Amino acid sequence: MILKRLILGPLGTNSYIFGSSETKEVVIIDVGGEPNTIIKVIEELNVNPISLLLTHGHYDHTLKLGKILRYFNIPLMFNKKEFDSGIYRHKEANRWLSEGDTIKIGELTLIVLETPGHSPGSLSYYSKDPKEYDGKNIDGVIFTGDLIFRRSIGRSDLGGGDPRVLFSSIKNKIMYNPEISDNFLIFPGHMGITSVREERELNMFRNYFLN
Repeated sequence: MILKRLILGPLGTNSYIFGSSETKEVVIIDVGGEPNTIIKVIEELNVNPISLLLTHGHYDHTLKLGKILRYFNIPLMFNKKEFDSGIYRHKEANRWLSEGDTIKIGELTLIVLETPGHSPGSLSYYSKDPKEYDGKNIDGVIFTGDLIFRRSIGRSDLGGGDPRVLFSSIKNKIMYNPEISDNFLIFPGHMGITSVREERELNMFRNYFLN
């Protein structure tokens, strides 16, 4: 597995390069306004990007994504609800993503979850294929955008946000999703990497999404 986190832009947005160490195919998840940094790292890794995935359409995750698309000639994928809501209308997707869709990256599969609350069309992407990260055994990985952070949650007071919907997404799509165990690592849109277990036990908002 290839999994690289880049912290980019003035808001410290996490952009991820995720893919197969066998085929060298990768996807880029979100852009933090520094396409040249992403391009440089991809060339240093000597990998082949096959798509750009958005978790949501806020500017700190989408700024200057056009340069990435043009440079690598890859498709853009995100949720049409984000486009229709007006949160992100600069470019239409080459492929609209919705609940249950899959994205193949070599031997790996990413599965799409619709996780609104931070924005109407927010998506998370999970895979049960990775079994090790940083020397530790895991059950999988999930990229959550600005849904949930280490010991915190994403904002719901921006346009299209809804706190009740956000807590419902965390509860039903992550915490009580039978496909996602406590031993999944969470790769959020900002701040550090965490795990489902850690957020179940230590997140300051846990009473709102566990009950």
